[in-house]
Amino acid sequence: MKLEKIITCISAVIALIAAVFLFFHFYPENLLRRSEPAVNPKDMEPGVIYTGSRAGEDIQRLSGKEEFAALTFDYDYVTVEGKEIIPTKVYSLKPWVNPYSTQRINRRATGVKRRKKDIITSALDMQEDYNQYYLLELSDSSYILAQIPPGEASAIRRGKEITLPIGRKTRLNQTAKSLLTEICNQYGVETEGVLYTFDEEWYEKHYIWVFLIRFAAAFAALFVIAVILDFAVGKIGKKIGAKYHDTI
Repeated sequence: MKLEKIITCISAVIALIAAVFLFFHFYPENLLRRSEPAVNPKDMEPGVIYTGSRAGEDIQRLSGKEEFAALTFDYDYVTVEGKEIIPTKVYSLKPWVNPYSTQRINRRATGVKRRKKDIITSALDMQEDYNQYYLLELSDSSYILAQIPPGEASAIRRGKEITLPIGRKTRLNQTAKSLLTEICNQYGVETEGVLYTFDEEWYEKHYIWVFLIRFAAAFAALFVIAVILDFAVGKIGKKIGAKYHDTI
């Protein structure tokens, strides 16, 4: 194989890896929602759900798991200034995605609809249909179960202390509870409830756009990186080749 072809193949592989990494680690939600105002209790109207909205200064900050245990299910609005999260590798189906997939045989659609699992334990979620459960550390170093947007989860993993979107205590799926029992026992976490911080209405309207923006960014990165690497490595290869011929 000629040197030019080898260089092109290497550049394409590196660019593809970078593009895939960007796709799974770029979260445009925060960019799309940055103009939304923070919400305080005085701003809340009856009958409107504020879960997932930006938390104002007057939203209750949870400091310990006892405070979380005392919350009323699906009623009290709270937030957390996250310090650390621990992935549980247990995931629940996003409420805003289509719960049914078309069964295929030999890559052909059969027309038979198959319901997706409500709970999975695999991180291979190529369609991004699932939200992970995390153990979220509170200010007193205790932990609670939480489901938080991936952008916020990524920021906390990088060591940033951020204020999460407004959340409410919701009930835990029984299958998820059984799968989470072991890790929750290790950290003294109750499995009766989970802090849920997703704005389901917003994601239902925008999740296709979020996916397309991420895909477009990854595709652009693939093209740009491949061209730059092919050019840069090509020049290096030509210099090496020229020196080699000079020594013969």
